[in-house]
Amino acid sequence: MIRCVMNTASWQPTESEWLRSAATISATERDRIAQFMYRRDAKQSMAGRLLMRNCFSRLTDAPPESFTLLRDSSGKPYLQNPPSVLAGLSFNVSHAGEYAALAASTTALVGVDVMKVELRRNTTLETFFGHMRRQFTDNEWRRIRTPSTDIGKLTNFYRHWCLKESYVKAIGTGIKFGLQRIEFDIGRLESGQCRDTTVSIDGVLDQEWCFEELLLDNHFITTAAKCNDSWNRTESWNNPIEVLSFNDLIVSKTEYDDNFYFLTFNEKEENPK
Repeated sequence: MIRCVMNTASWQPTESEWLRSAATISATERDRIAQFMYRRDAKQSMAGRLLMRNCFSRLTDAPPESFTLLRDSSGKPYLQNPPSVLAGLSFNVSHAGEYAALAASTTALVGVDVMKVELRRNTTLETFFGHMRRQFTDNEWRRIRTPSTDIGKLTNFYRHWCLKESYVKAIGTGIKFGLQRIEFDIGRLESGQCRDTTVSIDGVLDQEWCFEELLLDNHFITTAAKCNDSWNRTESWNNPIEVLSFNDLIVSKTEYDDNFYFLTFNEKEENPK
C-alpha cells in the first residue's frame, strides 16, 4: 500500500514547477484548477492530482501525463483503461489545511481523509458541536468530550470525523451513508500514530476494516483499508507514510506551453483575508 502526503502550504511553486505540473495533468483538470480564487486552493488541487499520477508512475514506470482520469457519477476519480498492473487499484486523495494526502492499493479498498485541528471562524466550540451533533453516536460524543480543555475536545472531534470520512470515502458513498450508523472505538495515539481503532456498523463490529491514524503538524491524516485474503495488514502498515516535496514527485519533464497559466495563478492571493 502507498500512503503519501505533501505540505502544500510550504510549496511556493516556481514558474517552471507550475508549468511542469500543468503539463502533467489534463486540459480539463487545468481549467478546473484555474478557476480557484486563491493560490492555497489551486495548490491543494494540483498536489492531489500530482500525487495520483506520481503513484501510477511508480507502479507502472509509465510517464505521469500518460494516464487519463475520469469521474464516476459520484464524482470519484478513476483511471480510464488502466494497464493490467493497476487492475483492481483502489486510490483516494484528500486535502485540507496545509496537506494533501493519497492512499492507494491493488489489494485493499482504501479511503483517506485530512483535517486540520482548528475551530472555524466566528463560532464557539459548543455552537460548532451543536451543528454536528447528529454525525456521531452517544458513545462517540462521550469520548469527544472527555478532555477537560477545548483544544482536547476539538482534537478528539476531528479524529473521529477523519475516521468517518476515510471510511465513507473508501466505500464510495460519502456522508449520505448515515454517519450515526458508523461507530468507532478509538485506540491510543502513540507518538502521533494509531493502528488499533476499530469500527462497528449498525452496532456490529466489522473486523474486515482497519485504520491508520497520523497526527502531523496539527492535522489528522487517516487511512481506511478493507482487508481481503491477499492483503496483509501488518506488512502493509509496516512501510511508513511518505512526506513528499515537489522535488520527490514524478512530473512531466516539459513545461506547459502557456506561461499565462502561471501568471494568472501567481497573481492570486494565497488565502482569503
